[in-house]
Amino acid sequence: MKKIRFGLLLLVFLLPVAIISAQIVTGEWYGVGQVKRTGNHNSYLSEMILKQTGTQVSGEFNYFFRDVEIKTSITGTYDSKSKTLLLNTSPVLNFQAKNANGADCPMEGLFSLVVSGKQTFLWGQFNATNEYRLTCPSISVKFAKSTDKPKPSTFNEEVYDTVKLRPIETRKKLSETEILISKLNKRSFDVLQIIDVDADSLKVSLYDLGEVDNDTISVFYNRKPVANRQMLSDKPMTFTLPVDTNVNELSMFAENLGRFPPNTALAIIYAGEKRFEFSMTSTFIKNAAIRFRRKPRNLDPKNIN
Repeated sequence: MKKIRFGLLLLVFLLPVAIISAQIVTGEWYGVGQVKRTGNHNSYLSEMILKQTGTQVSGEFNYFFRDVEIKTSITGTYDSKSKTLLLNTSPVLNFQAKNANGADCPMEGLFSLVVSGKQTFLWGQFNATNEYRLTCPSISVKFAKSTDKPKPSTFNEEVYDTVKLRPIETRKKLSETEILISKLNKRSFDVLQIIDVDADSLKVSLYDLGEVDNDTISVFYNRKPVANRQMLSDKPMTFTLPVDTNVNELSMFAENLGRFPPNTALAIIYAGEKRFEFSMTSTFIKNAAIRFRRKPRNLDPKNIN
Protein backbone atom coordinates (compact mmCIF):
# COMPACT_ATOMS: atom_id res chain seq x y z
CA MET A 1 0.00 0.00 0.00
CA LYS A 2 2.87 2.35 0.85
CA LYS A 3 4.49 1.58 -2.52
CA ILE A 4 1.28 2.50 -4.35
CA ARG A 5 0.98 5.78 -2.44
CA PHE A 6 4.62 6.60 -3.12
CA GLY A 7 4.13 5.90 -6.84
CA LEU A 8 1.09 8.14 -7.01
CA LEU A 9 2.91 10.88 -5.12
CA LEU A 10 5.88 10.64 -7.50
CA LEU A 11 3.53 10.84 -10.48
CA VAL A 12 1.92 13.98 -9.04
CA PHE A 13 5.33 15.66 -8.81
CA LEU A 14 6.64 14.48 -12.20
CA LEU A 15 3.55 15.21 -14.29
CA PRO A 16 3.80 19.02 -14.05
CA VAL A 17 7.51 18.81 -14.92
CA ALA A 18 6.70 16.77 -18.05
CA ILE A 19 3.97 19.21 -19.08
CA ILE A 20 6.22 22.23 -18.57
CA SER A 21 9.10 20.66 -20.51
CA ALA A 22 6.74 19.96 -23.43
CA GLN A 23 5.65 23.62 -23.50
CA ILE A 24 9.04 25.32 -23.74
CA VAL A 25 11.17 25.68 -26.86
CA THR A 26 14.58 25.11 -25.30
CA GLY A 27 16.40 22.39 -27.20
CA GLU A 28 17.64 21.31 -30.62
CA TRP A 29 15.23 21.28 -33.55
CA TYR A 30 15.70 19.85 -37.06
CA GLY A 31 13.73 20.21 -40.30
CA VAL A 32 13.75 20.90 -44.04
CA GLY A 33 12.84 24.38 -45.28
CA GLN A 34 10.80 24.51 -48.50
CA VAL A 35 10.48 27.66 -50.60
CA LYS A 36 6.82 28.65 -51.05
CA ARG A 37 6.99 29.45 -54.73
CA THR A 38 6.00 27.35 -57.73
CA GLY A 39 8.77 25.40 -59.40
CA ASN A 40 11.65 23.35 -58.04
CA HIS A 41 14.07 25.11 -55.73
CA ASN A 42 16.91 24.31 -53.40
CA SER A 43 15.70 23.21 -49.95
CA TYR A 44 17.17 24.35 -46.64
CA LEU A 45 18.31 21.49 -44.38
CA SER A 46 17.95 23.32 -41.09
CA GLU A 47 18.55 23.20 -37.37
CA MET A 48 17.66 25.59 -34.55
CA ILE A 49 19.39 25.48 -31.19
CA LEU A 50 17.23 27.47 -28.78
CA LYS A 51 17.43 28.58 -25.16
CA GLN A 52 14.34 30.02 -23.49
CA THR A 53 14.56 32.28 -20.43
CA GLY A 54 11.10 33.39 -19.39
CA THR A 55 9.54 34.68 -22.59
CA GLN A 56 12.87 35.52 -24.22
CA VAL A 57 14.51 33.12 -26.69
CA SER A 58 18.03 33.15 -28.13
CA GLY A 59 20.20 30.73 -30.04
CA GLU A 60 21.33 29.71 -33.53
CA PHE A 61 19.64 29.04 -36.86
CA ASN A 62 21.93 26.92 -39.01
CA TYR A 63 21.18 25.55 -42.46
CA PHE A 64 22.74 23.90 -45.48
CA PHE A 65 22.24 25.77 -48.75
CA ARG A 66 23.42 23.56 -51.61
CA ASP A 67 26.61 22.15 -50.02
CA VAL A 68 27.47 25.11 -47.74
CA GLU A 69 26.59 25.36 -44.04
CA ILE A 70 25.50 28.83 -42.88
CA LYS A 71 25.18 29.81 -39.21
CA THR A 72 23.07 32.72 -37.94
CA SER A 73 22.41 34.03 -34.42
CA ILE A 74 18.73 34.49 -33.63
CA THR A 75 16.59 36.07 -30.90
CA GLY A 76 12.86 36.15 -30.28
CA THR A 77 10.01 35.61 -27.86
CA TYR A 78 7.79 32.68 -26.92
CA ASP A 79 4.21 33.01 -25.68
CA SER A 80 3.35 29.86 -23.71
CA LYS A 81 -0.41 30.61 -23.75
CA SER A 82 -0.71 30.69 -27.54
CA LYS A 83 2.34 28.42 -27.96
CA THR A 84 3.74 30.85 -30.51
CA LEU A 85 7.42 31.47 -31.23
CA LEU A 86 8.30 34.80 -32.87
CA LEU A 87 11.84 35.17 -34.21
CA ASN A 88 13.28 38.61 -34.85
CA THR A 89 14.62 39.60 -38.27
CA SER A 90 17.77 37.77 -39.34
CA PRO A 91 19.45 37.21 -42.74
CA VAL A 92 18.61 34.10 -44.78
CA LEU A 93 20.33 33.40 -48.11
CA ASN A 94 18.05 34.06 -51.09
CA PHE A 95 16.68 30.88 -52.65
CA GLN A 96 18.17 31.87 -56.05
CA ALA A 97 21.68 32.49 -54.72
CA LYS A 98 24.45 30.66 -56.56
CA ASN A 99 26.66 30.34 -53.47
CA ALA A 100 27.11 31.53 -49.87
CA ASN A 101 28.11 35.02 -51.09
CA GLY A 102 24.72 35.61 -52.68
CA ALA A 103 22.08 38.12 -51.60
CA ASP A 104 20.45 37.75 -48.18
CA CYS A 105 16.77 38.13 -47.33
CA PRO A 106 15.83 39.77 -44.01
CA MET A 107 13.31 37.30 -42.61
CA GLU A 108 11.19 36.93 -39.47
CA GLY A 109 10.06 33.59 -38.06
CA LEU A 110 6.56 32.63 -36.92
CA PHE A 111 6.13 29.10 -35.50
CA SER A 112 3.60 27.20 -33.40
CA LEU A 113 4.53 24.55 -30.85
CA VAL A 114 2.65 21.34 -31.64
CA VAL A 115 2.71 18.14 -29.55
CA SER A 116 1.62 15.05 -31.49
CA GLY A 117 1.88 11.76 -29.64
CA LYS A 118 5.46 11.41 -28.45
CA GLN A 119 6.80 14.02 -30.88
CA THR A 120 7.07 17.78 -30.51
CA PHE A 121 7.24 20.16 -33.47
CA LEU A 122 7.76 23.83 -34.22
CA TRP A 123 5.62 24.29 -37.30
CA GLY A 124 5.59 27.52 -39.31
CA GLN A 125 7.63 29.62 -41.69
CA PHE A 126 10.16 32.38 -42.23
CA ASN A 127 8.65 35.49 -43.87
CA ALA A 128 10.56 38.33 -45.52
CA THR A 129 10.03 41.85 -44.24
CA ASN A 130 7.53 43.88 -46.29
CA GLU A 131 9.99 45.57 -48.64
CA TYR A 132 11.54 42.23 -49.67
CA ARG A 133 8.46 40.04 -50.15
CA LEU A 134 8.47 40.27 -53.95
CA THR A 135 11.99 38.84 -54.25
CA CYS A 136 12.10 36.68 -51.11
CA PRO A 137 9.28 34.10 -50.85
CA SER A 138 8.39 32.52 -47.51
CA ILE A 139 10.18 29.35 -46.38
CA SER A 140 8.01 26.81 -44.57
CA VAL A 141 9.64 24.46 -42.05
CA LYS A 142 8.39 21.72 -39.76
CA PHE A 143 11.05 21.44 -37.04
CA ALA A 144 11.14 18.23 -34.99
CA LYS A 145 12.71 18.25 -31.54
CA SER A 146 15.87 16.13 -31.42
CA THR A 147 14.77 14.11 -28.37
CA ASP A 148 11.63 13.06 -30.25
CA LYS A 149 13.25 11.53 -33.35
CA PRO A 150 11.19 8.57 -34.62
CA LYS A 151 12.73 5.14 -35.05
CA PRO A 152 13.77 4.17 -38.61
CA SER A 153 10.54 2.14 -38.91
CA THR A 154 8.62 5.45 -38.74
CA PHE A 155 11.07 7.17 -41.08
CA ASN A 156 10.02 10.40 -42.73
CA GLU A 157 12.18 12.71 -44.82
CA GLU A 158 11.50 15.73 -42.62
CA VAL A 159 13.40 14.18 -39.70
CA TYR A 160 15.89 11.84 -41.35
CA ASP A 161 18.42 12.46 -44.09
CA THR A 162 18.37 10.20 -47.15
CA VAL A 163 21.92 9.02 -46.53
CA LYS A 164 21.91 5.80 -44.46
CA LEU A 165 18.82 6.92 -42.45
CA ARG A 166 20.93 9.16 -40.25
CA PRO A 167 19.26 12.03 -38.40
CA ILE A 168 19.51 15.39 -40.16
CA GLU A 169 21.59 16.85 -37.32
CA THR A 170 24.49 14.67 -38.47
CA ARG A 171 24.25 16.20 -41.96
CA LYS A 172 26.96 18.71 -41.06
CA LYS A 173 29.33 15.78 -40.44
CA LEU A 174 28.76 14.20 -43.85
CA SER A 175 31.46 14.29 -46.48
CA GLU A 176 30.98 16.32 -49.64
CA THR A 177 30.61 13.07 -51.60
CA GLU A 178 27.77 11.86 -49.35
CA ILE A 179 26.00 15.20 -49.71
CA LEU A 180 26.23 14.99 -53.51
CA ILE A 181 24.86 11.44 -53.54
CA SER A 182 22.01 12.47 -51.23
CA LYS A 183 21.03 15.29 -53.61
CA LEU A 184 21.16 12.93 -56.60
CA ASN A 185 18.91 10.31 -55.00
CA LYS A 186 16.23 12.86 -54.10
CA ARG A 187 15.36 13.15 -57.80
CA SER A 188 13.86 10.50 -60.06
CA PHE A 189 15.88 8.80 -62.82
CA ASP A 190 14.86 8.95 -66.48
CA VAL A 191 16.66 5.93 -67.96
CA LEU A 192 17.14 6.53 -71.69
CA GLN A 193 18.34 3.04 -72.60
CA ILE A 194 20.08 -0.11 -71.38
CA ILE A 195 22.92 -1.02 -73.73
CA ASP A 196 24.82 -4.31 -73.94
CA VAL A 197 28.53 -3.81 -74.56
CA ASP A 198 31.49 -6.17 -74.74
CA ALA A 199 34.14 -3.61 -73.71
CA ASP A 200 35.99 -3.33 -70.41
CA SER A 201 35.63 0.45 -70.32
CA LEU A 202 33.70 3.39 -71.75
CA LYS A 203 35.02 6.65 -73.12
CA VAL A 204 32.38 9.31 -72.48
CA SER A 205 32.36 12.86 -73.90
CA LEU A 206 29.68 15.38 -72.91
CA TYR A 207 28.91 18.61 -74.78
CA ASP A 208 26.25 21.28 -74.40
CA LEU A 209 23.47 20.38 -76.82
CA GLY A 210 22.66 23.30 -79.09
CA GLU A 211 23.64 26.80 -77.98
CA VAL A 212 26.05 27.08 -75.05
CA ASP A 213 23.85 28.62 -72.35
CA ASN A 214 25.64 28.02 -69.04
CA ASP A 215 24.17 24.54 -68.41
CA THR A 216 26.02 23.25 -65.33
CA ILE A 217 25.95 19.61 -64.27
CA SER A 218 27.36 17.02 -61.92
CA VAL A 219 28.09 13.61 -63.40
CA PHE A 220 27.70 10.30 -61.53
CA TYR A 221 28.76 6.78 -62.44
CA ASN A 222 27.10 3.99 -60.49
CA ARG A 223 25.71 6.71 -58.17
CA LYS A 224 29.21 8.01 -57.33
CA PRO A 225 30.34 11.50 -58.43
CA VAL A 226 32.95 11.77 -61.19
CA ALA A 227 32.47 15.51 -61.88
CA ASN A 228 31.02 18.24 -59.67
CA ARG A 229 29.41 21.42 -60.98
CA GLN A 230 31.02 21.50 -64.42
CA MET A 231 29.66 23.78 -67.13
CA LEU A 232 28.87 22.18 -70.49
CA SER A 233 30.37 23.82 -73.56
CA ASP A 234 31.35 23.09 -77.16
CA LYS A 235 34.50 21.47 -75.79
CA PRO A 236 34.14 17.90 -74.48
CA MET A 237 33.96 16.94 -70.83
CA THR A 238 35.63 13.53 -71.08
CA PHE A 239 35.80 10.46 -68.80
CA THR A 240 37.08 6.91 -69.07
CA LEU A 241 34.92 4.62 -66.95
CA PRO A 242 35.23 0.88 -66.17
CA VAL A 243 32.49 -1.59 -67.08
CA ASP A 244 31.92 -4.50 -64.69
CA THR A 245 29.66 -7.52 -65.05
CA ASN A 246 26.68 -5.78 -63.48
CA VAL A 247 24.54 -3.02 -64.92
CA ASN A 248 26.48 0.27 -64.88
CA GLU A 249 24.77 3.64 -64.80
CA LEU A 250 25.88 7.04 -66.11
CA SER A 251 23.65 9.80 -64.74
CA MET A 252 23.52 13.57 -65.19
CA PHE A 253 22.39 15.87 -62.35
CA ALA A 254 21.29 19.41 -63.26
CA GLU A 255 22.89 22.05 -61.06
CA ASN A 256 20.99 24.73 -62.98
CA LEU A 257 18.79 24.93 -66.07
CA GLY A 258 20.92 27.39 -68.05
CA ARG A 259 19.42 30.32 -69.93
CA PHE A 260 17.20 28.03 -72.00
CA PRO A 261 15.70 25.27 -69.81
CA PRO A 262 15.90 22.34 -69.46
CA ASN A 263 19.52 21.30 -68.98
CA THR A 264 20.61 19.34 -72.07
CA ALA A 265 23.79 17.55 -73.09
CA LEU A 266 25.03 15.57 -76.05
CA ALA A 267 26.70 12.35 -74.90
CA ILE A 268 29.10 10.57 -77.28
CA ILE A 269 30.16 7.21 -75.90
CA TYR A 270 32.69 4.72 -77.23
CA ALA A 271 32.58 1.10 -76.00
CA GLY A 272 35.40 -0.68 -77.79
CA GLU A 273 34.75 -0.20 -81.51
CA LYS A 274 31.10 0.77 -81.01
CA ARG A 275 29.96 4.39 -80.92
CA PHE A 276 26.75 5.64 -79.26
CA GLU A 277 25.20 9.09 -79.29
CA PHE A 278 22.49 10.31 -76.91
CA SER A 279 20.66 13.49 -76.01
CA MET A 280 20.44 13.75 -72.21
CA THR A 281 17.93 16.05 -70.50
CA SER A 282 17.88 16.83 -66.76
CA THR A 283 15.69 19.07 -64.62
CA PHE A 284 15.31 19.82 -60.92
CA ILE A 285 12.93 16.82 -60.75
CA LYS A 286 14.71 14.11 -62.75
CA ASN A 287 18.22 12.94 -63.63
CA ALA A 288 19.02 11.68 -67.13
CA ALA A 289 20.57 8.20 -67.03
CA ILE A 290 22.06 5.64 -69.43
CA ARG A 291 22.76 2.08 -68.31
CA PHE A 292 25.36 -0.31 -69.70
CA ARG A 293 25.59 -4.06 -69.28
CA ARG A 294 28.71 -5.99 -70.25
CA LYS A 295 28.08 -9.08 -72.34
CA PRO A 296 30.30 -12.14 -71.93
CA ARG A 297 32.77 -12.38 -74.76
CA ASN A 298 32.40 -15.21 -77.25
CA LEU A 299 35.67 -17.11 -77.28
CA ASP A 300 36.83 -18.89 -80.44
CA PRO A 301 37.58 -22.53 -79.46
CA LYS A 302 40.42 -22.57 -81.99
CA ASN A 303 42.29 -19.98 -79.94
CA ILE A 304 41.93 -21.81 -76.64
CA ASN A 305 45.11 -23.62 -75.57
